[in-house]
Amino acid sequence: MTAAPATTGTARTGQWRDRSILLVTCVGLFVTQLDLTVVNIGVSEVQADLDVGTSTATWVVDAYFVTYAACMLSFGAVGDAIGRGKVFLAGLLGFTLASVACALAPGAGALITARAVQGLFGAAVLVASLSILVHHFDGPGRARAIGLWSAVAGVALVAGPTLGGLIVDGLGWRWMFWINLPIGLLGMAAGARVIPRQATVERRLDWRGQLLALAALASIAFGVESLTAAKGASVTGWTAVVAGALLAVGFVASQRTAAAPLVPLSLFRSRAFRGANTAALLLNFGTLGLLFLLSMYFVRVAGKDAGVAGLCIAPLFGAYIVVSTFAGRAAQRWGSRAPAACGMAVAGAAVALVATAAAERQLVLLVAASALCGSGIGLTLPALISVSVGEVDSERAGLASGLNNTARQIGGSLGVATLGGIVSASGTLATGIVRALSVNAAVFLLAAWISVIALPKRRGKE
Repeated sequence: MTAAPATTGTARTGQWRDRSILLVTCVGLFVTQLDLTVVNIGVSEVQADLDVGTSTATWVVDAYFVTYAACMLSFGAVGDAIGRGKVFLAGLLGFTLASVACALAPGAGALITARAVQGLFGAAVLVASLSILVHHFDGPGRARAIGLWSAVAGVALVAGPTLGGLIVDGLGWRWMFWINLPIGLLGMAAGARVIPRQATVERRLDWRGQLLALAALASIAFGVESLTAAKGASVTGWTAVVAGALLAVGFVASQRTAAAPLVPLSLFRSRAFRGANTAALLLNFGTLGLLFLLSMYFVRVAGKDAGVAGLCIAPLFGAYIVVSTFAGRAAQRWGSRAPAACGMAVAGAAVALVATAAAERQLVLLVAASALCGSGIGLTLPALISVSVGEVDSERAGLASGLNNTARQIGGSLGVATLGGIVSASGTLATGIVRALSVNAAVFLLAAWISVIALPKRRGKE
């Protein structure tokens, strides 16, 4: 008679622990994902307050993307070696301290440096949070946990522009970073209590490959932004691009000989895998580049308050969330090629319409076209992830998913750098934004073409 209550109590304790772990990891994910979008809406305020040009303001956004993208792959191995919980808590601590440094930054140089540190630790939080869920849950519980984790990432993207606008209007741009302090402290305090300890495993860490990847991406992004801003006439820009290309070659060479490479090159023997990741890179080039351009347009060209600008941008990600919920079924029914190609084509046509609306100052049409673009993005992304994971053996599915995520973040960093450079090179801000939007539309259409020629008609390996 006494056994049942004990069993019930144990079950309830287990459920409470599961929910607590899920909540803590989602809080960490939310705050780091939020900083992918929240700063965009305040970049014009930062630019005015610190008295810097568009080129410098671009790096307030892009410094986060570069380190976030380049460092993502290493933290899985680091978590195995020292403990996923330790990586999560250390990442959250570093991210919180870097956020405080951003809020206190006396100038653009200090702010950009702190943003780069934010991206480094943000990558640690993202990778460790997902790894904790994968190893703690199993069966249907794992699928539900990862589904909720993914939904939180989407909510952060939607909330970023709106929340950023309200904060900038009400409190000033520095509070975009101060809000991370209480969230980070709460996450660390709760995480230290509920995240389970793990047995570590011996893993070799490819530090050489990591440093080469980070240096290559940063150099290429800086060079591309410099060249586009100077219309190709920049010795510094060309030097950075060439150096970045050489570093990238060095990275590939290092992966061939590394005992535990960050990126096993054998994965790229599959044409579909290469195509899916290339398309994913271009997808985020267009998506985060569009967010950057719309943020500048609504505030500095249309003259809207940051809060209003955030509300105008929210339909872009809102439509993405809604459509992506059903897009996985489309990929299962019709294969990956059709949803990916159609989604990219829709996004490209929609951004072309955004460019036209921006040139003619038709704000209602601009917002509607942005939402249409979000629908195209939402249709595309699940198909690309499905191909990336489906083209590898099951034991490498996590690595393949991580590579796809990394490709997308690299695309985002290059998109902001390239399109920001185009804006800087133009005579007026309004003209520059319209030109950059036109380039952005072409990038989406290029991704649609790659999807047609590279992705399989049906799910699975070709």
